[in-house]
Amino acid sequence: MPAITSVVTPGRFAQGLTYADFVAQATVNQDKFLANGKTVPLSEEDISFFRKAMAHPRGPAKVLALAEAWCGDVYRELPTAARMADETGMELRVFLRDQNLDIMEEFLSNEGKSRAIPVFVFYTKDLEYITHWTERSASAHTGLAAAMSEAKAKLNLPQSATFTTLEGAERQALLRELIPRLQPFTDQWRRDAIKEIRQLLAAAMNIPDAG
Repeated sequence: MPAITSVVTPGRFAQGLTYADFVAQATVNQDKFLANGKTVPLSEEDISFFRKAMAHPRGPAKVLALAEAWCGDVYRELPTAARMADETGMELRVFLRDQNLDIMEEFLSNEGKSRAIPVFVFYTKDLEYITHWTERSASAHTGLAAAMSEAKAKLNLPQSATFTTLEGAERQALLRELIPRLQPFTDQWRRDAIKEIRQLLAAAMNIPDAG
């Protein structure tokens, strides 16, 4: 839950980047945002659900995304939020996490320890908080953990190693081992993320999770 008194005021929300401007200012991974934007796995039923949710008097008219272009979870999932907004008329604004830590502090994960991104925060037209979704689907969490373990074992790295603790050649080697292990599952993880977002909105708004 965000703070009772949020720093996300109407004026602050309006300062966020459009998705197009976010991608345009990115210094890395523009190609991945563009490629993922062409393959967003939103079904017609998904679109119908989000349109009906938005039409509700207290429906999600605004979406705030916390993101950074270097993050793999961001370039996998943010194009979905952009497509969702395009299909429904929701107003999406993207905030760079590292320049908006006061907003990030309202949506920390891991019991307040992690600034995980992306975060998608859904608000009514009057900017009343509805719900939010963070980082990746449960299936992606499980799959990433398994792939990381396998990659570190192959490279004879300690299981406690992370991208934060590794440097130079070891970090790059782990990345090269990891990416091919993840690619076969990314579309399913994106579909699972959409399912989770639907479930969160349906529960928060007390509406059926159906198109």
